[in-house]
Amino acid sequence: MELDSDPHILLTNDDGIDAPGIRALHDALSAVGTVTVVAPDRNRSAVGRSLSYGRTRSSRDDDDDFSLDLETDSFTSPVPHTDHELGYAVDGTPCDCAIVGTNGLEPQPDIVVSGCNSGANLGAYVFSRSGTVSAAMEAAFLGTPSIAVSLDTLGYDRDLEPGDFERAGEITADLVAGTAGTGLFDRVDYLNVNVPRPDRDPNGFELTRPTEVYEMDAALEDGSFELTNRLWQQMANRDIPDAEDTDRHALLEERVSISPLRVPYEVVDAEPVQRILEDVL
Repeated sequence: MELDSDPHILLTNDDGIDAPGIRALHDALSAVGTVTVVAPDRNRSAVGRSLSYGRTRSSRDDDDDFSLDLETDSFTSPVPHTDHELGYAVDGTPCDCAIVGTNGLEPQPDIVVSGCNSGANLGAYVFSRSGTVSAAMEAAFLGTPSIAVSLDTLGYDRDLEPGDFERAGEITADLVAGTAGTGLFDRVDYLNVNVPRPDRDPNGFELTRPTEVYEMDAALEDGSFELTNRLWQQMANRDIPDAEDTDRHALLEERVSISPLRVPYEVVDAEPVQRILEDVL
């Protein structure tokens, strides 16, 4: 898919429409295209690819707020929203916003940008967990190229402002503007971009693959379960086991990590599954 030189850009996020990261991206992207914002009306971080489909957001216990069209065999579910100075504030998830923005508005966007997230989104394990990356994945599944953008904030001990996301905005705008005529999105469905902390000196960029390292621990302490994410501990200590071509390694080298990715998930031809099925069915 080729992008126009003046593309229509759908901008969403998972930190909420009032987050400083989406404001920064809106301002930067407005210089390279026409921007429409459809974003959650509040923070919806880490909701993954969940949908509000079939539920009333104002009444979370109500599972009956949807209708069935018997003529088309389709279900319809409302997605409440309010007007916002940036666009539309949706009472729903990032994936709700991606669907509404790509299929519910005219003109349809040429590209979807999700972010800029406060906090890095690194590793293969995060893709179905991060609302930021999930919105980009949702757009890709719907046939619209997309870019997920996140800013490393680990150890950055001050309140974030739109200015802190300025570099991320410039990089994203350059990526959107630079793809015109390249055929990039004929081969790539979405990009996962991670930008170093705003107080770090930039050290270029690197094309990366998502790290496959995943370490979570759990314990029962004083009658309560506790989860520990050792990946963030490693990041904070700047001591990671990741290979040099991975996203997390690039970020710790103060380089912008850009992972070109495709959907859907890879299907593996597993002969043992075939044998099991032949034995039991």
